[in-house]
Amino acid sequence: MELSHGTVAVTLSHNPNISAYMVTNGVVSAADEADLVQPLKEGAALFLATTRATTPMQKLGNCTDPSTSCRHDADCSVGGHTDPPLSYGICDESSGYCITQGWCPKPYTAGANTQVSQLDGIEHLAITLIGTIDFPRLGGKNNWMTTEDGRNAKVTWSLPTVLKRGGVDQVEVTASGAVLSLVLKWSCQLGPGSKECLPALKVYDIGKGAGFYNEYAQYYQQSEGGTPVLHRDLNQARGIRLLVSSRGVARKIDAYACVLQLFVALALIPIASMLADLIMQNLFSERRHYREYKTETTPDFSDVRAKVEQMEKHTKSQNAKRLEYGEE
Repeated sequence: MELSHGTVAVTLSHNPNISAYMVTNGVVSAADEADLVQPLKEGAALFLATTRATTPMQKLGNCTDPSTSCRHDADCSVGGHTDPPLSYGICDESSGYCITQGWCPKPYTAGANTQVSQLDGIEHLAITLIGTIDFPRLGGKNNWMTTEDGRNAKVTWSLPTVLKRGGVDQVEVTASGAVLSLVLKWSCQLGPGSKECLPALKVYDIGKGAGFYNEYAQYYQQSEGGTPVLHRDLNQARGIRLLVSSRGVARKIDAYACVLQLFVALALIPIASMLADLIMQNLFSERRHYREYKTETTPDFSDVRAKVEQMEKHTKSQNAKRLEYGEE
């Protein structure tokens, strides 16, 4: 038996006839992989945004920060500092927030124009997994197995099916997100006459309902008064984080190991010595010499034994007479 790990590539696809779509401020627009997956390409993982808040055209400046509420200027400090550039030690009494340096405007504040988009039509999306695995000890080197080598392996699952296998609710996932582990599990019997090895998909909710949150931004330059100024569009997203892997176990009948185990078993039972003697006397090329030296004929010592017994009887008789006459 051999355990092994492989590699997996994951992509998002959709029904060619019906696509998923995003609803932004009541406006419906079609959405594909480039819209929903951020970052678009990453190793053995995929993040599908189900809810996204976009704050466009932010630039570095001084503005109120909703995370720092205040009533007086003394309430406004960053790490104990009230001096520029991080904090100005000023409380904007009209909003009740401190004025700090950062990317302005802050999300969901006045003038921010934050747009919230919600994914709909998740049932039209699917996940495609391309997996490989190798068992070098049992299968030999460079004997990779892959879902793309012609075997009848299933590689595409609808997103609702994936969520169901992970035991998560589709509505809750759309709102707060989830972290799922997708594993292609291989269980292979190698050797002549063995069946085709096909992987099975296992899904585990490793986030345990904690959801998943991610932030990313697109940066660009925009001219203001003839001077280029750095801007960004901030995206705050919740969605489904998929971590993919490939692992499996292979088994193979080893003739050498079977013969070895057979002889070990025979050595533990009484028949072993008899079987070894039978083989050496009848099958080995030197069986004639083995027979000669196995049994060696010795001289006949029966007469000597009789004389010894006679002498022992005579000695006993003499001792008995001495005792009878009181001799010491």
